[in-house]
This record gives sequence, structure tokens and C-alpha cells, in this order.
Amino acid sequence: MNRIYYILSFLILLTSCQERHPAPFQDITGVYFNNTSGSMTVTDSLDVTFVYEASDQLEVPVRVQLLGRASDEARPIGMTVTSDNAEEGVDYVLPESAVLPAGASSTDYVVTLKRTEALKSEKKMILLQIHANEHFDLPVDHIVQVADTVSTLEYRIYFSDMFTKAPAAWDENLVGEFTQQKFELVCKVLGIDPGDFNDSGVITLAKLLYISAEMTAYVEGEVEKKNAGEAYDEDAFDPETGEPLTFR
Repeated sequence: MNRIYYILSFLILLTSCQERHPAPFQDITGVYFNNTSGSMTVTDSLDVTFVYEASDQLEVPVRVQLLGRASDEARPIGMTVTSDNAEEGVDYVLPESAVLPAGASSTDYVVTLKRTEALKSEKKMILLQIHANEHFDLPVDHIVQVADTVSTLEYRIYFSDMFTKAPAAWDENLVGEFTQQKFELVCKVLGIDPGDFNDSGVITLAKLLYISAEMTAYVEGEVEKKNAGEAYDEDAFDPETGEPLTFR
């Protein structure tokens, strides 16, 4: 009797497992956003700034991942990009289309951000969304990581030209209180790559002393020009008080 019971139980369990078995992998054809941070965790947003960029354009690749088998034909991806405060062509440029290349299991949809004056006082955001179409379904809409639920169908890019804090190599004891205006003036006058200020191995103590001396002399020269009624660099003066910037 016990033997028959065990056999029936096994058959019931086997039948139950067969009914709940997921669709074969080859039957799935979907796409989703698959972007990771430095810790390799999946993210659904990115916050970037132009302050360390020498260029007025910044390319941001957004990874779209295939779930299923690659095809020997290129396939369009359903993608929309919207924003409440950024204008296409002015603040950002999009690729002509979103396409998964033939034979590829992923592709980067590259958004080109443009540096504008507005970004010095306002952070802008664009929203990318994947939609189902005749080529792809949406089998994955989110991923749960620890206590965080991350969307895989929406991706947000925040961008500005503002600092949230002084760069790592800026020493206020040597070059004075940090402001974005002073930082940009240093890079402009001395031809320093903005990104160098995040590396104390590049912006050394000796380099900071050099910056202090050179920028102090530069501002003094602009003050003399202004007092003489000559053309001068307005960036060397505080726009609110009119006082010359200090680098000591």
C-alpha cells in the first residue's frame, strides 16, 4: 500500500512540475535595459555632469539586452525618448533609430548630451522607454536587488554642468574657496583638463602652488585692464559683487 502511495505521489508531483515548466528559451524573443554601475549592479538611471569634460558633447551609451536567440537579420527596437525640461536637438541628440544588429545579443543606444548655459543652474532629465513591437516582447520588466526594485523597461539620464562638491584635488588652503567659476577660469587660462582635478597624482601640491601664483597674477592683470578702460576678462570677477576672484 505504501509503495502505491509513493508512486501516485511521484506521478502527481511530476505532472505538477510539467504544467508549470516555463516556455523553452528558443520561444522567447524579448529585450530589456541592462545597464550596470561600477559595482556591477543593474541600474535604471544615470547622473552625469559636464564639469569634468573638455568637450561640449557627451555620449552616453544605454545598453539594450536581448533575451532569446540572435537573428541573422537586424531588428528594430520599440523605443521612445521624452523629457519635461530638455529639448531634442538643443539639449540632446538621438540616433536615427534603435536597432538590434544581425547576430547581436545586445546593442548600445547612444544618446549625445549637449552642454548648454542652462545646465549651469538646472539639472535636466530624459526618459528612455522600451516598448513591445512585432519583433520583441517584454518578458522582463524589473529586477529585484536586495531591497531595491529596478526597472528594465525605463531608463533615466540626468545631466547638468554643476558641481555637487569640490573636486578631490582642490585644496582651499592653497587656491582659495572653491567655486565653479574659479574652476572653469583655471581650466581656461592654464589649459588644464577638468578631469585632472579628480586625481591628486596629477594636481599635486606643486601644481596647486603654481595654479595659485599664475591665477593671482592673471586676475591682477585683468584688474589693471579694467581700471584702464581696456577690454578685460569678465570671468575674472564675481558677477554679483564685481570683486576680482582670489586664488589664495
